[in-house]
Amino acid sequence: MISVVICTYNREKFLPEALESLSKQTANRQDFEIVIVNNNSTDQTEPISQNFIKQHPELNIVYTIEPNQGLSYARNKGIATAKGDIIAFIDDDAIARNDYVEQLQGHFDNYPEYGALGGKVIPIYGEGEAEPPWMSKYIQGVVSKVDYGNETKPFTKKYPAGCNMAFRKSVFKKYGTFNTDLVYRSDDKYIFHMMKSHGVKVLYVPEVFVNHHIDAYRIQPEFIDKISRSIGASERLRLSTEPMYKTVLKFIEYLYKFTGAIALYFMFLFKGQEPKGRYCVKVMRHTITGFFNAKEFAQL
Repeated sequence: MISVVICTYNREKFLPEALESLSKQTANRQDFEIVIVNNNSTDQTEPISQNFIKQHPELNIVYTIEPNQGLSYARNKGIATAKGDIIAFIDDDAIARNDYVEQLQGHFDNYPEYGALGGKVIPIYGEGEAEPPWMSKYIQGVVSKVDYGNETKPFTKKYPAGCNMAFRKSVFKKYGTFNTDLVYRSDDKYIFHMMKSHGVKVLYVPEVFVNHHIDAYRIQPEFIDKISRSIGASERLRLSTEPMYKTVLKFIEYLYKFTGAIALYFMFLFKGQEPKGRYCVKVMRHTITGFFNAKEFAQL
């Protein structure tokens, strides 16, 4: 069985669509369950969830509450609650394609040597708006976009986004669950680094596809600055339990990327796409700021 976990916090605007996308799956209803983890929402999350359960008696749905605030706590509650031997996570503002579960099952069956996989995440901006003119493939992580083409292949330097990732439950049993010191960001990155250190392979599957709502405020300059600082801060916190040399190496990596961002600025400038270059520099600058001020900027 596959357990699809939705951890949710005050997303009454998008949660119904996320849940409905799972009710339309082409997979056999007995082959998957939906686990809703309410992380202390103060909006209409509970009645929305309970109404969804009543409207879909044909589905296997589990509703639970995680009292400890933070996404990593909620994800761990989902793992503890799930009955499946495969556990998938999508966000409460994501929309799974109709064959999402079917593709998960097929690829885990066909690639038994892989412990986890992730697929495409294509943003939906605002009310169907176009992609911002400053967006480029170099900074697509700030909106959790994942698109590495249409070929199934291993993740190497990159890793799945938290809004579309799936694991064999045995991975958590062997190596542990999400790091609750990283309650706001990078707990997914922590898991994938941990898996890599144990030689667990991760697969990119473009057919495992979700759309992801991006509210208008999330592409405003101030929010991009904030999320960039949070990325840097969370990286510093993630590395705090590692040997010091890894923190030094990460800083060197960030300096290298900042130099690259400056080069990209001039490349885009010559192409008449100055905003793309400016945002490459902007994102890296604020990421480095967050890295050096982890305690201040860790919370998004």
